[in-house]
Amino acid sequence: MVDLNFTLVVQLLMFLGFLWLMDRWVLRPLLKTMDMREHEIVDNKEQAQTDQTAAEQIENEYAAALAAAHQKAHKKVSDSLRVLQDAHNEQRIALRDTQQEESARVKAEAQAAVEQQRGSFPELSHAIADAMMGQLGLGGDA
Repeated sequence: MVDLNFTLVVQLLMFLGFLWLMDRWVLRPLLKTMDMREHEIVDNKEQAQTDQTAAEQIENEYAAALAAAHQKAHKKVSDSLRVLQDAHNEQRIALRDTQQEESARVKAEAQAAVEQQRGSFPELSHAIADAMMGQLGLGGDA
């Protein structure tokens, strides 16, 4: 049987007081700390997401800037090569023109020498023919 006496009432009051003190001094601060931590975790996740988005944006901007720099460098290299090719072509054309002029001059000199030799050919041909006939014993002077 249950004995209801003053001790039971005191124990019940002490237990309720203990619960109240635990609630006031332990559970509420603990729950408050847990809630703060939960909010901090959520905030950190949101901040991480924001940072991730910003990092992706910066990475895209960097990739675009890098691509633009590559295009600019490629254009500079292409322009430089074009300038060098143009200069090389000009030198080649100038050298070809010089060679053609030299060739024409040498050809004209050779043509003049041929014409000069052709003028003396009739005189030489009689002398050569006479010398050949003399060698063969067919001529009149021998």
